[in-house]
Amino acid sequence: MLTLRVSEALLPGGGAPYKVVWVDGKPPKYWVLLGRAFLAFCLVWVMLQIFFWRFGQTSPDFIHSSSRLYDGKLYYFPPIVLWLHDFGLFVVMAWMFVLAVIIAFYRKMVPRNS
Repeated sequence: MLTLRVSEALLPGGGAPYKVVWVDGKPPKYWVLLGRAFLAFCLVWVMLQIFFWRFGQTSPDFIHSSSRLYDGKLYYFPPIVLWLHDFGLFVVMAWMFVLAVIIAFYRKMVPRNS
């Protein structure tokens, strides 16, 4: 039986003499709140993509005022549903960027204890 013995220093990421941690030892409360809201938004957005057609109806009313051709028929959707359907991915990417910027500025490198 062949046993591979490699020191931790040769493994990817294991050889760095430092590690990256939050400045105060834990993430800021607003980052946690933004992260949880981000996950909730992602869940709502994915569910909207799956069940998009259920929000439409064939006749307009005061809520369903925006039209879209879907499956060869004209459906009327609420404007916010169409906006999230079209631009939800950009909202997700921008939100991820904001969270990444917060991580970049509120973390520091400290020596790794061996």
